[in-house]
Amino acid sequence: MSATRTDPVTQEVLAAAFRGIADEMSIVEYRASFSPIIREMFDFNCGLFDREGAMIAHSEQIPAQLGLMQFALKAIIERWGESRIAAGDALILNDPYLGGTHTPDLQIFTPIFVAGQLVGWSGSIAHHIDIGGRVPGTVSAHNTEIFQEGLIFPGIKLVAAGERNEAVFELIAANVRDPAATLSDIDAQLAACRRGVERIEALCGRYGVETVVAAMPRLLELNAARARASFARWPRETVRAEGLMDDGGFPDLEPAAIRVAISVEGDRLLIDLGGTDPQLESSINVPYSSTHAAALFAVRCFVDGLSQSVGLDDAVRLVVPAGSVLNPRRPAGVSGRHLTVQRLADVLVDALGKLVPERAIAGSQVAFPALVFQADDEDGRRTLFTDILGGGGGARPDRDGDDAIDTYTGNIALFSAELTELEYPWRIESTRLVDGSGGGGRFRGGAAIRRDYRLLGTRGEGTYYVEQTREHAAPGGRDGGSPGATAKVTVKRAGSEVEEALPSKGYVNLRQGDLVSFVSSGGGGYGAAPEADPAAPATENGPRDGV
Repeated sequence: MSATRTDPVTQEVLAAAFRGIADEMSIVEYRASFSPIIREMFDFNCGLFDREGAMIAHSEQIPAQLGLMQFALKAIIERWGESRIAAGDALILNDPYLGGTHTPDLQIFTPIFVAGQLVGWSGSIAHHIDIGGRVPGTVSAHNTEIFQEGLIFPGIKLVAAGERNEAVFELIAANVRDPAATLSDIDAQLAACRRGVERIEALCGRYGVETVVAAMPRLLELNAARARASFARWPRETVRAEGLMDDGGFPDLEPAAIRVAISVEGDRLLIDLGGTDPQLESSINVPYSSTHAAALFAVRCFVDGLSQSVGLDDAVRLVVPAGSVLNPRRPAGVSGRHLTVQRLADVLVDALGKLVPERAIAGSQVAFPALVFQADDEDGRRTLFTDILGGGGGARPDRDGDDAIDTYTGNIALFSAELTELEYPWRIESTRLVDGSGGGGRFRGGAAIRRDYRLLGTRGEGTYYVEQTREHAAPGGRDGGSPGATAKVTVKRAGSEVEEALPSKGYVNLRQGDLVSFVSSGGGGYGAAPEADPAAPATENGPRDGV
């Protein structure tokens, strides 16, 4: 292919087309998916890539997945080489040490050939309710190695030249707890990838292969240039921040610490995570791809004009020592990595707020209260039910924090109470904001959520976890603001009125009528609270709209 350079107008048209195709792929996957974790909670993303595997566009569901799919795709390209890839192929990877995140996140990629030439790739990443392993739902903070975390796919052909590899599908079905859901969701991912192929083929037919291919690296160059122009205006100083987890994944392990130093080197940003603690003997370690995604998310929050998290590797240098909790060595467990990713995002946003104070924000909830319960109904049917709660966003220099949101890299939707009762032997008895949970200040932090789950089935069991249950990990206030309230999880056994506190992470067995309650954390406040004026009307200096 020739070194064609697109004119500015065509470049912008094609950049918008790439984004539109990624969004259309996500709509296809949403409509075709089976599991509520995808079709109701939106735990998936779709993307387009150039022929070398660099991401050029993505949908906007889960920030924790943005920009990281290119690591998995590049591992696939390195393994197979272009000569062993054919039109109609689809390859699957979830190995966290080959560019994956954690094993339930299956990544599927399909090459895009036009007139016999490889011009790019389409891809999908989606969280599956179960991919086998030690516990229902696969994920547990108490996994100690990746071999407890279900099936591992190192980048193999799920489909070869349009023919399904039925042996792989049969292997998956034999090893997961809900094979109908898992296989249906894989088919939804394949459908999304096919739509990406079709749309890029059509784009090449309209503008020409050389023009479309040339627009891909140019898009990355332009996005990196926008970021560098912003960094060049930032102060020349080193800022630091750190944050602690509740513990090390088990309650008797010391709290894991994340430490960052950020500075501007010319027109590039250096993010140095070298002070972070070593990897842990639990599963809250974070593979490099997820650490990278969290860093790009944080940077994008502080830079204008970045429509996508692509091309930033040329503008941001990320230092993450191997063997740390943010870049562990195999076979460390990583299934609970999202707990640490959220804390990492909070630490990065804290540090960047010192460089760009007008965009600073107080600490937000990164409690990530979540559950995956296997339950039997009275007909003997077994189901897997999952839910994830949001909480309070940190207050900002000019406004209160947001109430009841899944902050930072999450963006998961709260599962519908009505669908819960229709499809599962559970009843959500209440969902409410928690009064007083947001930290005080000139602007208050956002409110936490409380949600109560009643088991209607005969028995249930499963994993759960929640962070920020300890004061040292509470969402911090900023510039004199107060911290947000901490999180907790409790159980009230059938026939009892006593709420028993549960450990922050664990496995629980339930019987019919038991009530499990999760309370997330509130956001930190911003600025010192103004002193009340005793002569002012009663409505002044009191609570603002909200909780």
